[in-house]
Amino acid sequence: MGPVFDKYLYYLGGGAAKGPQLLPHHARNSLVGLTESISGLTGLFIAIPVGLLVDWHPDKRARLLHLGGIAGVVASAIAIVAIFTDVIVLVYAALVALGVFGELANSATEAIFADSIPAGERSSLFTTKAIVQSVAYGCGPLIAAVGLWFIGDTWKPYQMKVILIAGTLVMPLCCVVLFLFRDPPHDTPAAGDESHGEGSENTRPPTASQDPAPIVRRCGPLRPKHVPWVLSLSNFVMAIGAGMTVKFFNLFFIQDEHFTPIQINLLQALYPCVIAIFMKGTEKMAEPLGRPQASLIFNGFGVTCLFLMSGLQSLPWLLSAYLFRGGFQNSSYPIDRSILMDSTPTTQRGMWNAIESLTSITWSGSAFFGGLLSDSHDYRYTFLMTGIVYTGAWIVYTPLLRLVPRREKDMAATASSHDTSSRELSLSLTERSTNEGA
Repeated sequence: MGPVFDKYLYYLGGGAAKGPQLLPHHARNSLVGLTESISGLTGLFIAIPVGLLVDWHPDKRARLLHLGGIAGVVASAIAIVAIFTDVIVLVYAALVALGVFGELANSATEAIFADSIPAGERSSLFTTKAIVQSVAYGCGPLIAAVGLWFIGDTWKPYQMKVILIAGTLVMPLCCVVLFLFRDPPHDTPAAGDESHGEGSENTRPPTASQDPAPIVRRCGPLRPKHVPWVLSLSNFVMAIGAGMTVKFFNLFFIQDEHFTPIQINLLQALYPCVIAIFMKGTEKMAEPLGRPQASLIFNGFGVTCLFLMSGLQSLPWLLSAYLFRGGFQNSSYPIDRSILMDSTPTTQRGMWNAIESLTSITWSGSAFFGGLLSDSHDYRYTFLMTGIVYTGAWIVYTPLLRLVPRREKDMAATASSHDTSSRELSLSLTERSTNEGA
C-alpha cells in the first residue's frame, strides 16, 4: 500500500484509531512498526508448516496457491472495512490475512519457478523476474500520484482512504492469477536409463578428460553444502537492520522533509525503477566477477549510502543517496536467490523458502524496535544504527566468495546432481511403498 498507508497509520497513531488499543495514543512511529510486526509474526507461525507442505507433494504446489488466492481476497475485504471505520483491530486482522496470503504465495511460486528453470540458467531469469516485480511495485505509487492530483495533494483522511480503498480493490484481481498456476512436470528416470548393460554410457570408465578432478571449495570449516546456511544467516542479520529503517523512509521524507502526497508517491514510483536498472547491472557484473563477488560489491556501496543518509542535509544529495542506496542494496536479491536454488535440491526448496521467510520476518519484528528508536531519537539515528547492522551482514556473507564458483555453469553440475538424487530418492520411496502394499 506504500507511503499512503504508512501515513494513514501515522494518522491513526495520533489518536484517530477506534476500538481497543495495543499502544498509547500519540505513539505514531511505534504503531507503524507494530502493524508491520503483526504481519511478520503471522508469517513466523506459518512459514515452517507452509514450507513442509510445499515439499511434501512437489507435484501439488499449485493447490497451495489456490489457498493463497482465497486468503488474499479475505484480506482485501477486511482491509476495506478497516479503512472505512478506522478500527485498529480490523487493521491488525487484515495484516494477519495478508501475512497468510504472502507466505502461501511466495513459498509455492518460488519453488515452482525454480523447478521450471534448468540449472545454470537461473540467475538471468531470476533477475528478469525481479526486474518485472520492481517495475510493478512502482506502478502503484504512480497511479496513486495521479489519483491525488485529481482529489487533492494534501494529507487529509478522506484522500488517504480513497487511495487505499482503490488500491485494495485491485488485489482480488491479482489473486485470480494464482489460480492459473500449474505444477511443472517432474522427470523420472526412464527404463532405459536404469539399465547398466554393455552399451550403456553409465558403464564407460571415466577418463581424465571426461572427469577432471573437482576443485574442493572450502572456507575454514565451511563447505559448499553450507552455502544455504551462510546465505540465510546473512539475510537474517540484514533483515534485522532493514526492519529498523525501511518502513520509515517514507515517514522521514513526509515528516522531516515535508513531502506532499504526490511528491512521496512519485519518489516511490521512481525508487523501484532504479532498483530494476541496478539489478541488470549486477547481473552483467556477475558474469565476469562471479555472483557472490558482484553481490558483495553492490551491497557494500549500499551500506555506504545509508551511512551518508544519516548525515546529509541537502535534499538533492539526500535523494541521490536514497535512490542509490536502494539500487545497490536490492540489486543483488535475484542472483542471491539463484545461488540458493542452485545449492538446494527440489525436494528441499519449500523448506529453504520457509527459512528465507523466517529471516525476512525478522524485518517485520525489528520494525517495532525501529519505531521505538524513531520516537525516542529521530529517523537519522535509526539510519546510522541500521548501517552498523548491515555491515555485520556484509561480513557474514564473505565466505561465499570461496564457496561458490565464479562461473554459474560450474555450479550447474552440482545442482543437477542434487535434483537427480532427490528424484531418485522420491522414486525409491514410492516403489518401496508400492511393494509393501502388494
